[in-house]
Amino acid sequence: SAVTQGLTESPKSPYPARNRNMAKSLPPWVLVLGLLLVTAVRGFQLPKFEDDISVEAHEDHIVPRRHSGELVAVAAAGHSESPAPPSFGLFVRVTEADLPYFGSFLKHYALLGVNKFYLMNQRFEEDHAELVAYVKNITLPTPAAIEFLSLDDIMHDDPVRTPGLVAAIGEDYIINVDADEYWVLPENVTDLNALVQEHPADIYYMRWVMVVSDKLESELSSPYPANVGFPGKWMARRSIIPQPNVPFRMFGHHVVPTKTGAELLTLGDYKYGMNWTVGEKYHMSIQIFGKPLPAYDSFSPGYMAHFWCRSFYDVILKTQRFNKGETCRSLSSYVKNLTEVPERLRTLAFLSLNTRDPMTVDAGRELMQVDTELEQKLVLEAACEGNREADVESIKSFHTSYLQYKEHLGGIMATGAYPEHWPETALTFASNIGLTVTDWLYSLD
Repeated sequence: SAVTQGLTESPKSPYPARNRNMAKSLPPWVLVLGLLLVTAVRGFQLPKFEDDISVEAHEDHIVPRRHSGELVAVAAAGHSESPAPPSFGLFVRVTEADLPYFGSFLKHYALLGVNKFYLMNQRFEEDHAELVAYVKNITLPTPAAIEFLSLDDIMHDDPVRTPGLVAAIGEDYIINVDADEYWVLPENVTDLNALVQEHPADIYYMRWVMVVSDKLESELSSPYPANVGFPGKWMARRSIIPQPNVPFRMFGHHVVPTKTGAELLTLGDYKYGMNWTVGEKYHMSIQIFGKPLPAYDSFSPGYMAHFWCRSFYDVILKTQRFNKGETCRSLSSYVKNLTEVPERLRTLAFLSLNTRDPMTVDAGRELMQVDTELEQKLVLEAACEGNREADVESIKSFHTSYLQYKEHLGGIMATGAYPEHWPETALTFASNIGLTVTDWLYSLD
């Protein structure tokens, strides 16, 4: 089998580090201002066509043109009849907490046809040498390059805005995902190259499908029971993304940044926010977060299987994630303070109880294979109690505390209580005005 190729480390970003503590909630006036900004750019919509359309390839994007007959791809002037196949670059933030599951992630996207992976973190060489060594030992099923990008100022809630990131990517298409998100293509589409050749577009948008397990150890196996989630992630033609500065967007991680005035073709369910109206409270009526770039065709490019929690060990690793050199918080401190349930545990309880819009994730093969030995090693370290016996006991108590909260929430949901807008609203975003799942969960206290 092929092995990883082109393992390199990029120079560190010349940009100065800024405060990376992103506020998780916004006051209503900031939200409304953001909504106005979103509304202002909604004019850049796909034009409507009365006839059947095809697409014409240009140097920086694809534009629609009238055509009677099948949807076809037409080579741009000056291009040969047999152009080089498109290339695909994927960027993803990676930490030690991702490693037990990261081999599956890389192998999945290599099979889809990703040419190069751009792994992001701060100070790989100095602070994450073990992570780099682990990744270098992962054997991929097809040739693909891996580059480690040491960037000082990663925009964690909107990584495509990280200074220097897009400039470092040389492939034709950029895939924006997290390490627990697996793109599942339609059954009749073999890989990414076939997708863009048979269904050309500038933007492909894939709706989240939530896969969760709150068992202490991972027991997930294909096919995976799941539920439709919100919003999703995307792949876009690199040349449509503004440079050198990517603009701020509400729900930035889920929204494709595009050059002003570009005529773009979109495929997929491009709903990246709430189909909601600002009402009487603010003395205005603005429809927001709808579908600013309607799909030009009914074809769906698949969905994004979001393994939001692969085991309870996984949620501990995510809850306790901390940077090298920082002091970790013991799990027992949460248990002692019984009124404090971490947001991630609240959300896990909701997702595990959620019954709306069920579906099955089936890619025809196992997507998730866990390095259980590494997972257990890391979770014992994350317990942060000081000795193995105390770590093991703390993990069990933490899980028991979670199950008690889940039972409490289940009783509330059994009466019919549900987040008002789910699954057409944000999951982990505090708006403070009752719009999201996070708002609803904290309103129950």
